[in-house]
Amino acid sequence: KTGSKVEVIQTKDIMFLQSNGDYVSIYSKDKVYLKEQTMKYFEENLNSKQFVRIHRTYIVNIDFIDSISSYKKSQFIITLKNNYELKASLSGYKILKETLSI
Repeated sequence: KTGSKVEVIQTKDIMFLQSNGDYVSIYSKDKVYLKEQTMKYFEENLNSKQFVRIHRTYIVNIDFIDSISSYKKSQFIITLKNNYELKASLSGYKILKETLSI
């Protein structure tokens, strides 16, 4: 909701979601939206075959992933097709690997 206007975001246009205090930032191809909601809500309500919780801070749309690289001992960097870089925890990486069948 922006003022009195409600904007509808197609899930196919969502690149990733980022925890932002009591809000979640929703990154689409064109714009960033702020929603008063929890990451847990989105994790439970978005298609788990399409959206993966890769870190306590991030949920990523797998269609936008360009590459995955090792960062530190148990952390990974997910690079998106538009060059955004997101951190992935070891547990998030394992779920992502399973979802991508790699």
